[in-house]
Amino acid sequence: MPLVIERSFDADQAIVGLMAKHLSEFRTFPLFFYGQNYMLGVQAWIAAPFFWLGGPTIVMLRLPLLLINIGVAWALIAMFRRLGLRPALGLVAALPFAMTTPVMSDALLRPLGAAVEPFAWVLILWALRQRPVWFGFVFCVGFLHREFVLYAAPALVIAQWCEARWWRVRDVAMAVGGFAAMWLTIDLLKRSTSLYGPLGANFATDTLLMQSRQLALWLSLDAYTDRVWQLVSRGVPDMLGVRSYRLSAYHGLFSGLNVGSAVAGVALLLAAVVAAVRLVTLPKPSDSTPAAAFASYLGAIGFFAIAAYGLNGGIDPQFMPVVRYALFVLLIPVALFGLYLRRENRQSVRTTVVVLICAWAGWTAVDATRVMTEYVRTPPNLPHHELADYLVRNRIRYARAGYWDAYLVTFLSREQVIVASTEQTRILAYGELVNQHAGEAVHLVRQPCEGERRVAAWCLE
Repeated sequence: MPLVIERSFDADQAIVGLMAKHLSEFRTFPLFFYGQNYMLGVQAWIAAPFFWLGGPTIVMLRLPLLLINIGVAWALIAMFRRLGLRPALGLVAALPFAMTTPVMSDALLRPLGAAVEPFAWVLILWALRQRPVWFGFVFCVGFLHREFVLYAAPALVIAQWCEARWWRVRDVAMAVGGFAAMWLTIDLLKRSTSLYGPLGANFATDTLLMQSRQLALWLSLDAYTDRVWQLVSRGVPDMLGVRSYRLSAYHGLFSGLNVGSAVAGVALLLAAVVAAVRLVTLPKPSDSTPAAAFASYLGAIGFFAIAAYGLNGGIDPQFMPVVRYALFVLLIPVALFGLYLRRENRQSVRTTVVVLICAWAGWTAVDATRVMTEYVRTPPNLPHHELADYLVRNRIRYARAGYWDAYLVTFLSREQVIVASTEQTRILAYGELVNQHAGEAVHLVRQPCEGERRVAAWCLE
């Protein structure tokens, strides 16, 4: 597992690791992702205590995300139980999230600013739906952390319609007030927080509307249907493992294995069809309204994720889908199976659906085992680790490199080597330190190159 974790680690994730390291050492408070005026640094905040325990490593950076994954799965089971579903059946309903395919497991554990946390935010918002002020507080933080949390607002309206239990005008005003209060607090805080790490002189002076403007820049109706079709025809099947595909087709996943299976797809599809048909034909129990509201809330969030995916003008529909923009799709089968298992009154039909879901989950578990076995038996090369180790071993303290190498090597060396980026800058202090030691700094150039010293894929010039 460590090899799998480290092989898919890149510079953007290293930035989050450096943010957590700086926070754990009380050198700065990374309010937002370094170099940006949006996306709260929540992942760095939750990783900092783990760095105190295990040091600034990739495992410690991803461990809290793993724990959040477990927590979200447990929360789904607990919420289904409160709605009248036995824990065992609640686990079956949560399997599309709890037993994810390799591509989804990687996406949910990537510290790229946000991964699994939006799932936690939307479940917390559901739990706070009767406390409007707290709902507003959490909704603001969740939205500023990752904009996908926005889907929870219209989804909650649909759930209230199902329950016929609407917020009063006073409740809406309290939620808006809570949102506004938290927004202003964060807006004031960021004006005294460096955008570019410790010793950075650049402060965020723009208002938080910068995030909204950034989102607006990404919106585009051009090729909208192409992007939605890309997600529905390729992304969703791969996310659920219902067709065979090469794992290396997705960025950052270095594996020659084919994962997914049409057999697993048939099992999951049959389970979904039976569940949907039975929900339409079964009489509605008098006590099932809360369960229907919760399922509607989850399912609506999943469908909103699909609809919003098509608006992202930065996605090229000619390439592989960007699954991290549509993680909430997993909530659609969770909602369907949760509501169905709550309503089904025929034991034989329920057992058939449970067996089909478990068969799909079993195939998914086999794929995960195969991927882990491949990495254990044939460990991949880790060139950035080799480079970082070489620089530390030879006491080379300062260097320059491109963005995708600079921050990754700096994090892997635990800042024993400071590598300034020659491209996009995220941490200003690194450039200043390298400039102060320009005489001893080396330039890391990707091969082919003409440097005398060569390490892994680089020359040291």
